[in-house]
Amino acid sequence: MKKSIPNRFFWSWDHSTNWNLHAYGAQNCGVSNAYAKAPEMFLRDYMRVVDFAAEHKINAVGVVGLLREKHGGVEDARRLCAYAREKDVRIYMIAGLFAYGGIFYEGDHPYSLRKFFEKNPRCMAQLEDGSPFIMKYDNKYGYRPDPQGCPSDPQLHDYVVESLDWLFRALPELGGIQIEAGDNGVCQCPRCRARRGAGDGYISAADMAGIYPDAVDAIFRNAPDALVICEAYGHFKDEAYDIFRTETPSEDVKKLIGMPEKVFWQWACDKRLAEGTWEVGDSMIKPFQKFGHVMRAHSGSQWRGGPRAGFAVEKIRQQCLLSCESGLNGVSIFGEYAPFHTNAEFNYLALEYFADDPHASREDYLRDVMAPRLGGEDKAAFYYDAAYAISTPEKIPAIATDIAKITSGITDYETLRRWQYLASYLNGFCWEANQPHGTGKGW
Repeated sequence: MKKSIPNRFFWSWDHSTNWNLHAYGAQNCGVSNAYAKAPEMFLRDYMRVVDFAAEHKINAVGVVGLLREKHGGVEDARRLCAYAREKDVRIYMIAGLFAYGGIFYEGDHPYSLRKFFEKNPRCMAQLEDGSPFIMKYDNKYGYRPDPQGCPSDPQLHDYVVESLDWLFRALPELGGIQIEAGDNGVCQCPRCRARRGAGDGYISAADMAGIYPDAVDAIFRNAPDALVICEAYGHFKDEAYDIFRTETPSEDVKKLIGMPEKVFWQWACDKRLAEGTWEVGDSMIKPFQKFGHVMRAHSGSQWRGGPRAGFAVEKIRQQCLLSCESGLNGVSIFGEYAPFHTNAEFNYLALEYFADDPHASREDYLRDVMAPRLGGEDKAAFYYDAAYAISTPEKIPAIATDIAKITSGITDYETLRRWQYLASYLNGFCWEANQPHGTGKGW
């Protein structure tokens, strides 16, 4: 019987989702960025995302910064979630519980984590020297310091659970939530060090165990059908998750394994795909097999999968095949770029196509998806190879000349536009390669 992956998700930040092409204030990367566009652009961008998702079997769209005063707060979030529900698509919040602003991402609101820390600084995490743990991102990844919370603090724990209880009552149309304990490092206060014991890394299963089960209970109390995704931050094959393979699980592991079966865990595969260290036949950790699982990748994004709007069909094909063979039932990629950008369009269509048939080949995709949109199978094969020429800019002038020959006989506007996009995309890399003062690569 033909296998498929039923759950397909888009992942996005509010400030860098640009489905309106000429909006002032558009950004193309960042963490903890301000929202620089006009407030109404939030709904305009994401309604277009929802329309595309509904047409192409994308079940849900995740949004970091869903609740932000700058673009309408609760009111506009409810409007977006309701619109998505009408299209049979879920909007789910992506939220840090101890970091990344909490539930109300930005604004003067009781459930803004930053506001909470202003009133309760003793609940903040600590560095080894006892100073407050405040993450300071590189400029291109954010503009402001991000305070982190102490997972051992009972007041913060209760606040987080309370904020989730509020969220699903205030936004009954919300489709779900991805919860994260935080991946910037772990608190080094005496309580946390004693609780976790040796082996502190940049993430902690003990920290997850201290909040994920209680968070999940609070969510399902108010929204039994919510999509709930627990972020793991790594691949299930990583050494960090060996603690879940033991025959004598710790109390923390027992708490996590004891969550309801309808919970999803989310993993990341970029490094494994690049290294070729995830193979057909690698199975999900046995105690976790009862849960749903999402494998995310940063394909075609600014996050390790760059350049932004880069052509990443082969990586998406591998992601879907290996996810299916490992028993995962969800896949996720970034959905921030409008499908006007033809590479992004083909990436999104690849998610749809290879989730439907994870064992389909490159040639199948060329024939069924790219050829009808590019004027034939030979032309589709040319595009497929040419899109990767950004790493060999010396070849681009010849490719651009060939594109000019291909397009000379094309009369269909949409087909022509796709080819002209590819030419412009490639020419940008060729131009950069021939400029002084470095290549201009920011990815």
